[in-house]
Amino acid sequence: MIAARFPILPASRRGELSNALPAMKQRGICPVIVNDAFLPNVFREERIQIWYGGSGSGKSDAKATELLLKCIVKDYCRVMFCRKVFDSIRMSQFQLFKDVIKRNGFEEFFNVTDHNMRIVCKINGNILFARGLDDVDKITSVADVTDVWIEEPIDKKGSISSSDFTELNRRLRCPTATNHIHLTFNPITSESWIHEYFFKSNEYEAFKLCTTYKDNHFSPPEMARQFEILRTKKPDEYKVYALGEWGKLKQGLVFPEYQIIQDFPMDCSKWGYGLDWGFYPDPTALIKCGIKHGALILDEVIYENNHTSGSRAETMKARGVLTTHKIIADPNPEAIAEMKTKGYYNIVPAKKGPGSVKAGIDHMKEFSIMLTARSVNLKKEFDNYAWQINKHSEEPTGEPIDDWNHGIDAGRYWTMANAIQRQGVRFA
Repeated sequence: MIAARFPILPASRRGELSNALPAMKQRGICPVIVNDAFLPNVFREERIQIWYGGSGSGKSDAKATELLLKCIVKDYCRVMFCRKVFDSIRMSQFQLFKDVIKRNGFEEFFNVTDHNMRIVCKINGNILFARGLDDVDKITSVADVTDVWIEEPIDKKGSISSSDFTELNRRLRCPTATNHIHLTFNPITSESWIHEYFFKSNEYEAFKLCTTYKDNHFSPPEMARQFEILRTKKPDEYKVYALGEWGKLKQGLVFPEYQIIQDFPMDCSKWGYGLDWGFYPDPTALIKCGIKHGALILDEVIYENNHTSGSRAETMKARGVLTTHKIIADPNPEAIAEMKTKGYYNIVPAKKGPGSVKAGIDHMKEFSIMLTARSVNLKKEFDNYAWQINKHSEEPTGEPIDDWNHGIDAGRYWTMANAIQRQGVRFA
C-alpha cells in the first residue's frame, strides 16, 4: 500500500522522506499536496523545530501534513498536538489533520475518532492525539511521545509560558525514537519568551523557518489583495501579519485571541444572525454566528456602507439569508419595521440596558472565538477593538472604546440573545 503511494521510496529508506518528496513532486508522482517552501524541511533532525511567519502562509497545514507522513512511514511515532486551551484544538489542529487526510486521499491509512480527537494509523498503530496545556502537570502521557506540536504558543490570552515549555521539553524523552517539539505561530509580539529563547539568544538550538502568504500557492487571490491594502494603510501591521516579522501587540485589546477557520461549520449546535444597522457613515454589519464545541464562530456576511433598508434586504436575500432566519438586530424600531415590510418577519431587537455592552463582551469571552477566512473586516475589528486606557495608571479600564466594533456589536447582539435565552441574563 505504501509502495503504491510512494513509488520511488524503497522500504529500507522510508525514513528519508524529506529527500524523496521534492524528487517525487518533480516527477509528477508525489501524492502529497504541500507548498514547495516546506518540502525540503520535513523530517529534520533538530529537536526543536520552529515554523513561523505571516498569516495564511500555510505553515500549520504543512506541519499537519508532515506529522501524518511521519506516522505513515516511521516504525514508531506518537504525536501529541497541543494548544494552551484544549477546546480550541478541535477547530484548529484536529480539523487541519482531517482536511489533510481528505485532500491527499489518506483515508486508507488512518482511522479518525472525533469525540476524543484521536487519529490512528492503520498500517502500524502510530497515533496522533490532542492535549491542552492549561496545566502541564496533568500531562502524564509524554513519556511515550516522539513528537509534540504546539500551535500558536504566543497569544496574549492563553499563551504557553516558558515554564510550560521547559517542563514539556524535560518530560519528552521517548527512548525508542528521536524526539521533536514543533512550534508554529505568527510572531505577533517580540515581548515573548520564544523571541528571547530562540531569536535573541542561544538558550536553545532550534531550526527556524519563516514563510509568508507569498509562499502559499493555495491561498485565494483575495488574501493577497487584502494584504496589499494593509501594506498601504497599515505598514506596521503588514510587517507582522503579512511578512511574519516580530511585532508588538496593541495595548488593551478586548479580544486578544481568536482563530481563523476556512468556512462556517454546518453542524453548529446553535446559529443565527446579528445585525448592526450601519447608518451613514458606518457600515452595515450582518454577522452569521454559531456555537460549536465551546467555540463562538463568526462569519462576515455583509460589511458595507450606504445601505438602505431596501438594499439591505435585497443583499441579504442574494447572500442566502432567508426571511425565516432569526436575526438579532440593534433595537431601532423604524429600521426593524421597515425590514419586516421586506419579508424579514423573524427579526427581533437586541436587549440593551446599562452594562449591556460589557455583559455582551463577557459572554463572548466565555467561548474561544473563531472567524471565517472571508471575514476580513471583522478580523480588522478584532485586531483594533480596545479598552479605554486610564490616563494615570496607563492600564485598560473596563469600558471599550466605541470604535472598530460594528461587526463585533452584531456578534454581541446574537451572543447576548443566546445567553438571555439560556440563563435569563440580567444587566448590572
